Amino acid sequence: MGEKKTSMLYRIIRFFVWLFTPRFQVEGRERLPDEPVIIVANHSQMYGPIACELYEPRPRYTWCIGEMFTLKEVPGYAFHDFWSYKPKRVHWFYKIVSYLIAPLSVLIFNNASTIPVYHDARLITTFRKTMQGLDEGRDVVIFPEHYQEHNHIVYDFQDRFIDIARMYYRRTGKALCFVPMYIAPHLKKMIIGDPIRFDPEQPFSAERTRICEGLMQAITNLAEAQPRHRVIPYRNIRKRDYPFSRPAAPNEKPRRFRQPVVDYREFRLSRLNEPRFSHLKLLGGWLVYFAMYFITENLIPARECHVMHCWVDDLIPFCEYFVVFYTGWFFLVAGSLLWFMLYDVEAFKGLQKYIMITQAIAMLVYILYPSRQDLRPEVFAHDNIFTWAVGFIYAFDTPTGVCPSLHVGYSLGIVSAWLKTREAKPGAKVFVVVFVVLVILSIHFIKQHSFLDVLAAIPMCFIAEVVAFQPYWHNKYLKHLHI
Repeated sequence: MGEKKTSMLYRIIRFFVWLFTPRFQVEGRERLPDEPVIIVANHSQMYGPIACELYEPRPRYTWCIGEMFTLKEVPGYAFHDFWSYKPKRVHWFYKIVSYLIAPLSVLIFNNASTIPVYHDARLITTFRKTMQGLDEGRDVVIFPEHYQEHNHIVYDFQDRFIDIARMYYRRTGKALCFVPMYIAPHLKKMIIGDPIRFDPEQPFSAERTRICEGLMQAITNLAEAQPRHRVIPYRNIRKRDYPFSRPAAPNEKPRRFRQPVVDYREFRLSRLNEPRFSHLKLLGGWLVYFAMYFITENLIPARECHVMHCWVDDLIPFCEYFVVFYTGWFFLVAGSLLWFMLYDVEAFKGLQKYIMITQAIAMLVYILYPSRQDLRPEVFAHDNIFTWAVGFIYAFDTPTGVCPSLHVGYSLGIVSAWLKTREAKPGAKVFVVVFVVLVILSIHFIKQHSFLDVLAAIPMCFIAEVVAFQPYWHNKYLKHLHI
């Protein structure tokens, strides 16, 4: 089959899927034999194919149902497989959706590294392409579950895929390995088990049963060996009905909150240089910033500052209600640093370095090129809690030291860090992006910055992005070269 060209639209879709879906860790890579194998995994609804497409550690093809490759066949299959178990009163809606997703399905399945699977006379085409993939030295990933429940982890496997081992042995004289893999979206893991090798000396019917039963049991064992978690079943059922991987122990209490990656309860100042706590030293940059803020705010006279103003500023009216987002920015900064400190230390390091770089650049500019803005209204048209909040901000924050805008600088860094992390849910990322847009608008509507301050922040943010997140972009570059 060889490498095939993929459309630009598919690459864009793949990027956004990668961006907004959980990042899976692959455990047990060392168990993969140094030869092409058949990897057999639980489906986990849409998560199994997505995880394998994005994180499978070796070149591979994935078996996908053949109906999803053809525009005319997608709606019928999609509705039956995804939504037929929904309440009948909403069937009409999902039938419409099944037609709407058809072009997208055809695009994705025909551009990804897939092998169409058929359950009619075309099955020989599936087997032939599978043999070609193995001959190329690629693994083949199969999700063989169907609707008969086997246990609380997996549904029964359709066993026709075992026929590949007999075909492969007849062609090459080699005994093919089947490798079990458990996909746990709630743990963000793909766990690879010990391979099960086909024995050509045994009766084929017995081997088919042995391998199929062995794979289901191996996947079950992999799941039960993990911390207790929700299992995403093959059948599309309500989330509240998802089974647990194992019963709770008598003294095991359900966690109400996510477990931090570092136990900060053990932190002492004497342990600050320990690797697990050393990232906290980056918070010291705030002490330097507050000292420089005092200098630039109080020791540089306003008369020596350059006035920042452009025609765009005159088009934007004053609107006190945006003070909600302006003040919310302080909680966004503190909350983001705290969240990353708890759940993604590398992202915390990157964001704190980003903030320190923007602080240093901005303070240097404020000293070398002092700036101010004269956009604030002399009187407020309304008298309410929002104008009171704006007046309070005006009282303690002088209109000097405004270009470039640190509100914009920090905000873009926060967005960058949230979009890079694989620990946050897509909804959280969307919220941060929308909130940051509103924050940047708020600095104009409550007349805290000129539009020039925003433009000046862009090169500052570019420098901070390149320096602070250099490991991330370096890895992306290496991955691009590898591809």
